[in-house]
Amino acid sequence: MKKLHIVGHNICPYVQRVNIVLQEKSIPYTRTDIELDNKPQWLTKISPTGKVPVLIVDEESVVFESSVICEYVDELSTSSLYPNDLLAKALHRSWIAFGTEILNHIATIIYSDNTMSEVESSLLSITTKLDIVEQEMSSSLYFSGSNFCLIDAVFATIFRYFDVIESLLPVDFLASLPKVNRWSNALTQRPSVKNAVPDNYNALLAAFIHNKDSYISRLEPRSVLIKN
Repeated sequence: MKKLHIVGHNICPYVQRVNIVLQEKSIPYTRTDIELDNKPQWLTKISPTGKVPVLIVDEESVVFESSVICEYVDELSTSSLYPNDLLAKALHRSWIAFGTEILNHIATIIYSDNTMSEVESSLLSITTKLDIVEQEMSSSLYFSGSNFCLIDAVFATIFRYFDVIESLLPVDFLASLPKVNRWSNALTQRPSVKNAVPDNYNALLAAFIHNKDSYISRLEPRSVLIKN
């Protein structure tokens, strides 16, 4: 078994993806978390992008970019977090890319939207995409059936943002999306999803947002956060 070490950040959604996949595959690994606002110099020495996650294999080889790391980890064992059918596998990859677009809209709200008008535009982009996902969802527990797949790991990291964002903004992302809401609740209970972040994730995310220079960073919570 190869020795795997993840360099990440405690709330980064792309790091969460990798951790969820590793846990779902029952692959042992170690982890070092860094501060994104104060990255250690050694990070840029081992990764040309200077971003997390980074996977160090056998203390010498470095794999970067979360999608590549997830693909590598998925192929370390005979079972896969993708469907066996090639077309179904391609479709899952397409919807994973679609999920990444939703994450990009969330990042825009956190990092760069400076007016409520800009925030509303980003929120509309998110809710429009979630409406599309609702139409694609099956009636099963997860995205396309009873088996947990990589696409479920990706969307779990998206849904995790919603409690904190909804405490700051007048939005309820899943109120009119029963299938996506059921999916989100199922993912919340998945052990690998629970264990991908610290117990105080909501508080850490709220503090992270507060330290940014954006419209949402200046808002006070509209409701008390109960879930972590």
